[in-house]
Amino acid sequence: MSPRKPSDPRVAPARSSSDEPTFGVPDAARPDYLPGQYIVRLHPAAIRESLTQDLLPGAIEPIEHLRRNAGLTSMEPLMRGRGVRSERAVPSDPTARDRRALLDSVADIEHDLAGITIAHLDPASAAETVDRARSSRAIDFIERVPARWLSAARGERPDPRENPQWNLRAIRWYHAPEVDAGEQTVGIIDSGIDAAHPDLDDVDLTYDHAGSGAADILGHGTHVAGIVAARTNARRGTTGVAGCRVHLWKTFTDAPADDGGYYVDPSMFADALRAAETAGITSLNLSLGGPASSRVEELLIRRLIDAGVVVVAAMGNEYEAGNPTFYPAAYDGVLAVGALTETGERAAYSNTGDHIGLSAPGSNVLSTLPRDASPERAERHYGVWSGTSMATPHVSAAAALVAAARPGVAGIGVRERLLATARTRPRGGSAAAYGAGSLDLAAALS
Repeated sequence: MSPRKPSDPRVAPARSSSDEPTFGVPDAARPDYLPGQYIVRLHPAAIRESLTQDLLPGAIEPIEHLRRNAGLTSMEPLMRGRGVRSERAVPSDPTARDRRALLDSVADIEHDLAGITIAHLDPASAAETVDRARSSRAIDFIERVPARWLSAARGERPDPRENPQWNLRAIRWYHAPEVDAGEQTVGIIDSGIDAAHPDLDDVDLTYDHAGSGAADILGHGTHVAGIVAARTNARRGTTGVAGCRVHLWKTFTDAPADDGGYYVDPSMFADALRAAETAGITSLNLSLGGPASSRVEELLIRRLIDAGVVVVAAMGNEYEAGNPTFYPAAYDGVLAVGALTETGERAAYSNTGDHIGLSAPGSNVLSTLPRDASPERAERHYGVWSGTSMATPHVSAAAALVAAARPGVAGIGVRERLLATARTRPRGGSAAAYGAGSLDLAAALS
């Protein structure tokens, strides 16, 4: 079902407040890594055939070393096989618990993802202690868990009646041919969604929030989903870019971390990335990131790209705080998106880098918010938010429209179409600031 209207509609006034979506901690104050959390992967040679449900000698020793010397308190599989039952009784003996975690990490798991666990260590443990465990022949690698947070930024917050949905005009949405994207699905990994919002309740939605409540406490996922697929109702509310299906995975818990910030839960995130590979999605929207890379995250995203999914990620909002390279946007094959203002210029907060693919509207974007307020968000129903988080879903939705308009074209072909039809960068604008240029939906669908 297409949300297209024959003319440029004007939206009803949105509710707004002076509160900004900081999600607990300013981005510049956030850590690069989650304190005390490590990804530990067993070397494939240390794992017996899964049918024997046993481990080769030496596989448990580096784990016991971490328990004795690095304050290891718990470990569990980063991803569970579909046949592994999480409700089984937990052994009381620490060595038995470690063994169970290692075995569960290889049971009914694809070979390239087998043996990956997450270990919780004393944050004050010495780096050399971890290095010693890392040197074991039974360990493939140990890496710290990178922090991932949502890429919404502080905006100017104008009265939305003065500039209703400028973002659709900026991508030439009203000039684009009508395309039925009802059979295409945009995947979103985010903070949740208010599925009963009047602009979203007609969307064909699949919502996975295992391990967390259904409510979107932060509102970020609801805002992103509205940019992708909100349905106009009697010329009130907002209109999304594509009338597509949405599959949203919530990867945040409903309580902040010790520093007051909200971060992606690493196990929920890994499960979502793994599930997205076989969910039948056209594109995957990742309006989140952080300045540290991860071998496991890169592996999971590479699997998605190889499966024909257009992975679209936010460049990040830290340009004025050192302009760090953000991941997952910087992984090879990911379509990284920067934010534009109403004037078509790069937003001052939007990160730059040679890996940027496209730019899209990101500042003062009107979209849906949960109907109920929360301790982290006073706004309800609609809000004007800014950030590369808001730019990214324009591109994810455009990918669904291109795939619908060009049957048989998917993955890399869709990505290349969006890049090839981008509008020229502003005079003096560099490729590192704008990528191929700004998203031009009319050209991409012509």
